[in-house]
Amino acid sequence: MQNPSPKKTLTYISLLIVLALAFYNTKDFLLGAPLSIKTAKDGATVSDAFLSISGSAKHASILKINGRVVPIEKNGEFSDGALLSPGYNIIEVAMEDKFGKEKRKVFHLVAEPSSTVATSLKIDYQ
Repeated sequence: MQNPSPKKTLTYISLLIVLALAFYNTKDFLLGAPLSIKTAKDGATVSDAFLSISGSAKHASILKINGRVVPIEKNGEFSDGALLSPGYNIIEVAMEDKFGKEKRKVFHLVAEPSSTVATSLKIDYQ
């Protein structure tokens, strides 16, 4: 069995490098832009009625939390929140990237806010 010539080996390596660079530069187009969210875990029970939602939506043109458009910084970072009702809540974070592809992440949360609302005291009047 013959060993490939150095010229052929160099050609194969160059072709492999070109293909790897082509995939790296088009991966967001092929696979969709990455969406990273920092918030409570899906299925968690939270004690606060306000849920902070932040993260990164690289190459996003539109980002929505429960249908409401959220501003995105130039570097792709965003920070917003959602007001939770007592009990079961669904939070949907959706983005559309510059290539027209959509990504959605849905969080199912249970809110059990601590009782901080003033209650009326029973006062006996004469």
